Amino acid sequence: FLYFMFFAIDANFRLRNHAVSNHHCSPTLGNGWAYLAPRESYDNHILQFMSSCSGFAAIFLMTLKNVKGLRVSGVGGICCGRHRVWRANGIGDLQKGERYCNIDFLFWSSIKDEDYLCIVVSYDISCQWSQNFWTRMDDIDPSIKVKYREGKIMFMVPKFHLRAHQRTCQTKYSFNYASGVGQTHGEVVEQGWAHLKKVATQTKEMGPGTRAMTLDDIVGFANWRTIENLGELNPIYI
Repeated sequence: FLYFMFFAIDANFRLRNHAVSNHHCSPTLGNGWAYLAPRESYDNHILQFMSSCSGFAAIFLMTLKNVKGLRVSGVGGICCGRHRVWRANGIGDLQKGERYCNIDFLFWSSIKDEDYLCIVVSYDISCQWSQNFWTRMDDIDPSIKVKYREGKIMFMVPKFHLRAHQRTCQTKYSFNYASGVGQTHGEVVEQGWAHLKKVATQTKEMGPGTRAMTLDDIVGFANWRTIENLGELNPIYI
């Protein structure tokens, strides 16, 4: 269990962005060099799942609130499920809510070129996201695709969110009944959002490049502060 890796996944719909500029007028310097996923490969992956039917797109947008004039409806993110350190290339924009194709890419992008004995994923909709997970992985960009067997990834639901699920989920996806996870609660990503939500108003009106670099900078500072404060924790929790 010493070599297990814990990931916490979630979406933040406060970090929206208005369509006030474009990537030509506001380019990103160092695209994909830090915490945001590389834009080109990420966008190409998302385009495979965008509906070409304008009627369907309009119906979908009707189910979302306050999306008029938005380029980005929120942000998806992945951090360490134990220490709340944001993963490199583990953050990406959400175009139309929290869709599997966004989270799939961010998940694989964040573990590219890495190998673990086992990965424990904490996600509030793991019970749904895990369905057909391995089938969807066949469509991932080969440049970030990682070879894992089904037994090497465990899907869990964070403890606070679990009570809202059906009874079958409360046993199958519970940290309390999983082997090798200790007292992990899986909710650390919510603490990470608490810091990032403070810049939601500031970044909402930025161009795409300026916003991306600002988020990279803020996430990097959040990680630095987290690592600096690890020494103040009781070693039993590290």
